[in-house]
Amino acid sequence: MIRHLLLIAFVSGMVVAAGCKHHKCGHCDACHDARPLPPGSGNPYLLPPAGVPTTPGPGGSSVVPPVGPMDLRNYPPPAKPEVLFPDPIPGGGSSRSSFPGNPGYGVLGTPVNPQTTEPPVVGKGSDGPTTGLRGYVRVKESVASGRQPSLDGFDALKQAGFRTVIYLHPAGTDLSAVKAVASKRGLAFVAIETTPEKLAEAVEQFNAVVADRARQPIYVFDDDGVRTGAVWYLHFRTAEAMNDDAARVRARPLGLTEQGDEAKAFALATQRYLETR
Repeated sequence: MIRHLLLIAFVSGMVVAAGCKHHKCGHCDACHDARPLPPGSGNPYLLPPAGVPTTPGPGGSSVVPPVGPMDLRNYPPPAKPEVLFPDPIPGGGSSRSSFPGNPGYGVLGTPVNPQTTEPPVVGKGSDGPTTGLRGYVRVKESVASGRQPSLDGFDALKQAGFRTVIYLHPAGTDLSAVKAVASKRGLAFVAIETTPEKLAEAVEQFNAVVADRARQPIYVFDDDGVRTGAVWYLHFRTAEAMNDDAARVRARPLGLTEQGDEAKAFALATQRYLETR
């Protein structure tokens, strides 16, 4: 009896094993472990089976499939890092021009060396073109005064950028030679007859020419300083509205004096002129 039961149990186990092996029922552990993974589950990258060599073979090829995306054409290149420059110091310059290709402009777009129509400023005293110019004094911006220039003096005036010379001359003076020398050097020549009798007319004409910026820089001269001193004194009193003391201080280095008969005659004419204003 016992032998009969054992035979039945053995036959039943064989039948079950055969059914799982050949029919894949899926109910036993063996069938469950042997089922393939469904698509899209687990690691998307396939790993080689155990025991398969992963080192490159001859010719540099590898038996291991590459990992990651193969086509990089759809991937944008990495962005370049932005270079940040420090802000300029307030009130200071910048090493970078706001107008590339134009080194004449700075940060604010204003010219470093802008052109100007202003006349040049003439020197003062020994700083001016004193060669051949006795008594040269810079009176104010773009106006100087002294004695009649020599030939070298006219050359020095031209080289210094002067445009006009004013000659305060006595009555009856032959002006042709002086005018020719000045004109040859491109200097505009203005002759003003300056005598005690015509002092008022001389001062009016003098003030108008000196105030004309188109004629500047201007050099005013006479023969000995008496006429230039008297005219400059009246210019300071009238055109610049100075008082007597201030005008005398300014005019003395330019020739104002009361020494000599001619100087005394100009002093009287000056007093009469001021009394009529």
